[in-house]
Amino acid sequence: MELLDPFVVRTLPDLTPEEYVARFREPDFGRNLDPRSLSRTLFETRENGAPVVPEIELPNPKLVGIAGAGLMGISIAAAFVEAGIPVVCRDPVPEALKSAPERLERELAARRAFRGEPDSSADVSRARELFNATSELRDLASAEVVVETIPEKIKLKAKFYRELAALAPSPLLTLTNSSSLRVSELAEALSPEPNAPISRARFCAFHFFHPVARRPLVEVAPGAETSSETLARAAALARRIGSTPIVVGDGPGLLVNRLLQAELNRALKALDEGAPAARIESVFSRLGFEAPPLRVIDEIGCDVALRSGWSFLKAFPERTHVSEKLAELVREGRLGRKTGRGFYRHASPVPWASGSFLDDEFSANFAPDPKADADLARSVFAALLDEAKRVLDEGIARTYREIDAALVLALGFPRQLGGICYRALAVGELP
Repeated sequence: MELLDPFVVRTLPDLTPEEYVARFREPDFGRNLDPRSLSRTLFETRENGAPVVPEIELPNPKLVGIAGAGLMGISIAAAFVEAGIPVVCRDPVPEALKSAPERLERELAARRAFRGEPDSSADVSRARELFNATSELRDLASAEVVVETIPEKIKLKAKFYRELAALAPSPLLTLTNSSSLRVSELAEALSPEPNAPISRARFCAFHFFHPVARRPLVEVAPGAETSSETLARAAALARRIGSTPIVVGDGPGLLVNRLLQAELNRALKALDEGAPAARIESVFSRLGFEAPPLRVIDEIGCDVALRSGWSFLKAFPERTHVSEKLAELVREGRLGRKTGRGFYRHASPVPWASGSFLDDEFSANFAPDPKADADLARSVFAALLDEAKRVLDEGIARTYREIDAALVLALGFPRQLGGICYRALAVGELP
């Protein structure tokens, strides 16, 4: 049987990709579906999936604390500031504090640019009123909500939680932007008493995606002792700042980074097997990904991607490829945009800035090969679909449509394809 062309968009007769994707951000997406519909497979809820939480009134916190003034900390702070919510951002590093206000303004400008809105001096002035950077942990303790974005080291995070608990005058909603560490594992450093200032009951993952200005999804994930009220409050907080929350199950990488790892894993394995980097990037671009995988790695940091790969190797050794090419770049100090050179050369330190091009080592011309392109594209789709089925079976996700929403809203998967599960159903690879 002749294989289908992977570059051709396939469509379900009862639900176009455009209609499907347009509904990802609607609160009632998936409800009241006609049971005769071919697309019912996408919406069917698995009983072993992540918990369903009630919708509650959108909160209006008087102060949100952000622990960490790095890339993600400032990006998350900007989302709250833009929503009119006062933010205090704490970081013990003087250089990070000094540059925080300027970086916040750049992030706010990026958010406006993404929506096609002009810069406004009034917006800048308002942001300065709502944002405060501090080195004092005590300033975070006075907030109603604290979002922790410090480095992915469990001992470092545990130390922070204990120190914050000693200073907090009243119970806090404590959220972590972590995804590589299990929520339940992080929660072991918190008090088991529900009314303690920092408790396991009021702790969950609140995971954003880079670049936050362009990625509206937020993963909310419980630990073993997280209350349903906490999950509902976290999801409502995400909606309050204009994001789309998805409640997922606890596990390494949660949902989105499991899918991202499958994508990057396949690309790096192809590279190590001899596929030209330019071909890999070209195939992903032809498929419609917002950014090809090697460029994504450079933006998040080659060292970060390598550490993530080792984490996934520990959790899923049977299907994780640790790339020698990637390890070589890290050994050479070529960490991507932050060092100016990785798989690409970068003219600017600003995330996702223009002026990036494949390094000479990876940009050699390659002869057109439609079969090689198609084979690579099919292998990418197969890797993503395999991971989608796994996270559904493991209870990380509840429905196929949540997986597709995660891919499109958080990872820049081609909107015209609807998502890997939509495409699989359209080509007969899902029942």
